[in-house]
Amino acid sequence: MIRRVTWLLLLIVLPVAVLLRGCGTEERPMHRPPGIPTQAVLQVAGRSVTVDLALDDAARSRGLMHRTQLDADAGMLFVFPDARPQRFWMHNTLIPLDICFLDADGTLQNVARGLPGVEEPGYHSARPARMVLELNAGWCEAHGLKAGDKLAIPPEIVALGR
Repeated sequence: MIRRVTWLLLLIVLPVAVLLRGCGTEERPMHRPPGIPTQAVLQVAGRSVTVDLALDDAARSRGLMHRTQLDADAGMLFVFPDARPQRFWMHNTLIPLDICFLDADGTLQNVARGLPGVEEPGYHSARPARMVLELNAGWCEAHGLKAGDKLAIPPEIVALGR
């Protein structure tokens, strides 16, 4: 009887443990073809900001999910293949963000304050946007970044959106 219970437990516990091990929320590196950068340094409101690049659908879907902090002058730049109305949400995003919608030339359209737990696309671009920059919440106000300001996005970065 004990031997049967032991085997039964092994048959149940082991598969569950293996499944749970794969469900961690640790950050996994994005895989890119050789020569495609994972980060860039942008000049934003007179400051150097290091951004992770979200250049494809998989990276754009993941965004800043599961991160518990973001350095002071860091963020993520989402580059899309073309300008279109953008809708963002905060699914599995644990930190509040400024969501900056940008034209193809780097002009800031509007900034939305993204709050953790917003599980539906609730943050929208004012018009079709080619890029979106996410920064720590309050960054734009603290550094005077506002609609109409132009960010210097290197053309080689803009060309990478696919």
